[in-house]
Amino acid sequence: MQHYLGRIENGLAFLEESDLHHLLHVKRAKIGEEIEVSQEGITYLCTVESIDPLRLLVKGEREDAREWTGKASLAFGILKGDHNELVVQKGTEIGLSAFYPFLSSRTVVKKEGPEDSKLLRLRKIACEATKQCRRAITPEVMSYKTLESILSLPYEAKFIAYEGEAIHGKGFADVLREMPEIKEKSVLVLIGPEGGFSKEEAKEAVNAGFIPVSLGKRILRAETAALYVASILQTVME
Repeated sequence: MQHYLGRIENGLAFLEESDLHHLLHVKRAKIGEEIEVSQEGITYLCTVESIDPLRLLVKGEREDAREWTGKASLAFGILKGDHNELVVQKGTEIGLSAFYPFLSSRTVVKKEGPEDSKLLRLRKIACEATKQCRRAITPEVMSYKTLESILSLPYEAKFIAYEGEAIHGKGFADVLREMPEIKEKSVLVLIGPEGGFSKEEAKEAVNAGFIPVSLGKRILRAETAALYVASILQTVME
């Protein structure tokens, strides 16, 4: 079943122009066909009542929940190449709520501006991935931030993946299992860039309330670490 993001009003569903084109000219919708349209976290079952003009009649809300009860977000150092796109795309499919790309002392790539083409591209990818995996909410991709601003974000549970500061090498999954109410909380996980965090940055994060955790015995690439963290969160939050 086709899934779109749109607007629900007076028993009808309205799509953006790009989605209208996709539904009519790519998928060649037919009268009587059913599709899903999500708005503000709620997914509606709709029927194509007419083609020209397109009229989508709302039949009712879908009961199957695809969003986590809590909110899990990822802050990651800006990466080289298309690795940022991979993190946002797969993180969206797994179920993350927001992405915070940030600059730190060891970030290799420098931003062009607060709304540069790369950032806009990441937001488009998040939207496309939301439709593909039939989520009801598109994760936010925030404007580039400094590490200092990330440390002050108001999340209920905050973690930093940093082996050097992990307490007795305790793994991320083990730490989450010790927090039975984590499914209901807002969670933020901090992942470093290709060069990792400096010792000073890691200590600043710990002082700001971030719990240091290990991601295992092997050294992971930054994008691998991000998706590994997202997978663990999915296991726990769902």
